[in-house]
Amino acid sequence: MILFNDAKWLSQFADVLNGDANWTAAARYFDGRIQFKHSTGFSTLAVLAGKVVAVYPEGSPLGADIIVSGSDDEWQRVLDGKIDWFEALSPGLGKLELEGNVVAAWQYVDVMARAFDAMKRVGSVNKTAPISYSPGPKPSGKETVGRYITVDGIRVYYEEAGEGRPLVCFHAASQDSLMYRHVLDGLSDEFRVIAVDAPGHSKSELPESGPFHSLTRHAEFNEHLMEALGLEKPAIMGCSMGGNLVLELGARRPEAYSAIISAEGADFTPTVSEFFLDMLLMNGPEIIGAWSRSMTGNRTPPDRAREVVWQISRTTPQVMKGDLTGYANFDQRQQVGKIKAPVLLLRGDADWLVYQEKVEETASRIPGSKIAVLAGTGHYPMTENPLEFCDTVRAFLREAGHCHAG
Repeated sequence: MILFNDAKWLSQFADVLNGDANWTAAARYFDGRIQFKHSTGFSTLAVLAGKVVAVYPEGSPLGADIIVSGSDDEWQRVLDGKIDWFEALSPGLGKLELEGNVVAAWQYVDVMARAFDAMKRVGSVNKTAPISYSPGPKPSGKETVGRYITVDGIRVYYEEAGEGRPLVCFHAASQDSLMYRHVLDGLSDEFRVIAVDAPGHSKSELPESGPFHSLTRHAEFNEHLMEALGLEKPAIMGCSMGGNLVLELGARRPEAYSAIISAEGADFTPTVSEFFLDMLLMNGPEIIGAWSRSMTGNRTPPDRAREVVWQISRTTPQVMKGDLTGYANFDQRQQVGKIKAPVLLLRGDADWLVYQEKVEETASRIPGSKIAVLAGTGHYPMTENPLEFCDTVRAFLREAGHCHAG
């Protein structure tokens, strides 16, 4: 590839990395050679204690420790900023492959991910227009209260605010009820908003048998939870893993819910490899933190983007793997047509994991379902873009008739 073979470009790339405080911090204990293999050859960076110390436009005579290979076309997508480390290596989404010490690449995932991010900055002049960030949250003023309840022998924590008709919120993989804090604040003027920590997450007890590894197991548990809370025809909402979960819940009990909001959800999500799941046990917080950063939208202000990473990095690696095992094996394509409640499929347009075609395919199997898209927003819209998210959910619930206290 011309740019990778170009000694001047490669030297500029090294300068960009060495001038990036986040990259040098991530690479502080990394010593090795990273090779970028392309259609016409390969180029190598030698890294020592957080600094690129040598560049080899035609490859190092000493070889390389970590090798990333792909066609010129795929590398051009990286250089153009159309795809990053995570998407490029995701099954069915990207076309780059790892060779050499693949485990080291995930052990130092922040080094690799930030290097990919830096590629598109080489030679660029800062002419970007100021970003218009998404608006901040609008709290209702209602108090949020935390409570515990025992369900199936598991002590579970949940938070609630408001006194209207119930809206039950299920979090994403490796998250907890904290991701719904702006929803608890923002929608409790009209609804009784309930956000649950799944078993093994945050303040909820880990089941004796360990983390759940299927969304069907989560569905069974949450049916019992809603029964224990005495909820009648609640609206249910989930994000990512939770967005998939509410689709399964709706298919299992078609008459049980008044409305369903699936945020960043789909009925078929085979986008996480078994190797990725195993790597979570080795380096889960760093992998999942960098992964969530990759899926954050450009209208998300820095404080909320940091919050996304902080929230998702607090779960144990064992629970991360359990969650994403359930997510990776989720397939309800034959079942979602049973759903009778009104369904809103809501996504941010910067979310490459749950892309528009995937959501449209899901909608095509759920009669009467609707799609809403939030601009410049990623995989965690209730944290990234809380006001527009809450406004969209409120309008849908009113349209669905879930708007009167009862």
